[in-house]
Amino acid sequence: MPREQYSYTNSGYALLTTLVERVSGTSFAEFTRRRIFEPAGMEDTGWRDDFTRLVPGRAQAYAPAEGGWRLAMPFESVVGPGGMLTTVGDWLAWSRALAAGTLGPGVTDSLTRRMRLSGGREIRYGLGLFVGEYRGIPEISHSGSTAGYSTFLVRYPDRGNLTIAVLCNAANAEPGEYARRLADHLVTDFPPPPPLDTVAVDSVTWARYAGVYREERTHAPLRVGADAWNRYRALPGGWLRLGNASLWRFEVPDGGRPTSLTVVRPDGDTVRYAYQGERPWAPAPEQLRAFVGRYYSEDLGVSYEAKLAGDTLTLSARPGIVLRLQPTYPDGFTTRGSAVWFTRDRRGRVSAMHVSESRVWDLVFSRIR
Repeated sequence: MPREQYSYTNSGYALLTTLVERVSGTSFAEFTRRRIFEPAGMEDTGWRDDFTRLVPGRAQAYAPAEGGWRLAMPFESVVGPGGMLTTVGDWLAWSRALAAGTLGPGVTDSLTRRMRLSGGREIRYGLGLFVGEYRGIPEISHSGSTAGYSTFLVRYPDRGNLTIAVLCNAANAEPGEYARRLADHLVTDFPPPPPLDTVAVDSVTWARYAGVYREERTHAPLRVGADAWNRYRALPGGWLRLGNASLWRFEVPDGGRPTSLTVVRPDGDTVRYAYQGERPWAPAPEQLRAFVGRYYSEDLGVSYEAKLAGDTLTLSARPGIVLRLQPTYPDGFTTRGSAVWFTRDRRGRVSAMHVSESRVWDLVFSRIR
C-alpha cells in the first residue's frame, strides 16, 4: 500500500522535472539557472542535457579494470533526476544559500522536513535531502553516483554550517566515507557516545546463527558468516548491535537452528529475513534445467532467455550480454547485485521469474516458453 514503505527512486524527480517545465513554460535547465543557480551564486553549475558537448574543466570518469583503468563516462543526456555538472565551490555556495535563506522563505525547511509513513515511522528522507545525525550532531546530506562519478555533500547546521563537498571521478571511490573522515577532524566537540549495556557475543552461540537468509521484501540473500561474531555486541533481550548501526535479533526455537532474523536499521526500518540453510544452495545441472526457458515482462516489454552453460544458469536479453546466476537458496540466485528467484505452479513447474534490487521489488517475468 502507498506510504507503507520507503525506497529511494529517481522516478519522482523525473516527473517533477516535467511538472516544472509545464508550469513554468520554460526548460528545466533554464528554470534552475534563473531561480536557483544564479541567486545562489553557483556560476559553474548546469546539466548534462547534451552529453556530447565539451565542458571546460570537466573531469573524465574512470573505473578500475584488469591491468589498470578504463573510461566509465555516462553517455546519456539527463536533466533532473541526475546529470548535474558542478564544482566543489558551487556546492559550498549552495550550502551558504540554504543557511542564509537566499532562495526564499520555506525552501530550506521544505528540503529538510522528514517524511512520515502511514504507520507513523518518520524516515530520514525529506523533500530531497537526508536528515539525520552523525556522532550525536545533526547532519544533512545526500550522495549521488553515475557511471564512474560519485559524490557526497554534507553539512552540519549546528556546527557553523560546516559543509564538506566531495566529488570523485573513480567508480570505486567512497565519497561519504571521505567526507566523514574530514568531519571527524574538523568537528572538535562531538558529544561523548552514551554508554551501552552490552557484553561480548559468545562465538559458540553465534555459530548457530551462521547460514543463508532471505529478505521478505526483496528476496535478497544474506550470508551470515560463522566468523563475524566479534563485530557484534550483545544487548539485553536477545538483541545484537552491529557497531553503531543496526540491531539484529535471531529467532532460535528450542536451541535448534534459527528460523528468522529481524534487523532494525538506524532509521527505524525493520526488515525480516527467513532462514534458508547452513550454506548456499548448490543445485546439480539437472535441477537447473527446470529454469531453462524464455521469460517476458509486460511492464518492460522485455524478455530474457534462461540457458544452461555447463553447470551454470545464465540470462540473456540480447546477443552478447550474458548474466551468470549464482545460486543462493532453493530456486533463488543473484547476479550483479540483483536477486533473481523463480516460482512454480501447482504442478511444480517453473512458471515465473522475479527480479529485485534496492529500487525495484518483485519485477515479474512470466514464462512464455
